[in-house]
Amino acid sequence: MDTFYQTKLNELMTEFTRYLIENPDFGEQIPPGSQIVLLDQRDPSYSQKAVEYATRSKENDDDPFRPVVYIEVTEMLPVRSRVQELQILERPPVYSV
Repeated sequence: MDTFYQTKLNELMTEFTRYLIENPDFGEQIPPGSQIVLLDQRDPSYSQKAVEYATRSKENDDDPFRPVVYIEVTEMLPVRSRVQELQILERPPVYSV
């Protein structure tokens, strides 16, 4: 698995998990034990690779009847910093441990 694919998958998985936490009803539509394949509508190259990896993974699955659920991310807001305020210091402060 190449680095770009893994990085993209990690990003989508993080956002998908956050989405499920905020929208638990969506998760109820996914059969238990399913293989989830996250796709990105904006990135067909990544999505094609995700489908290929899922197909190969299915060939070696210990449960040949495991459902595969394809979930396509169709819209995602840009990543933003959560930092509210910054401060430039001339020297490091003393921290008590």
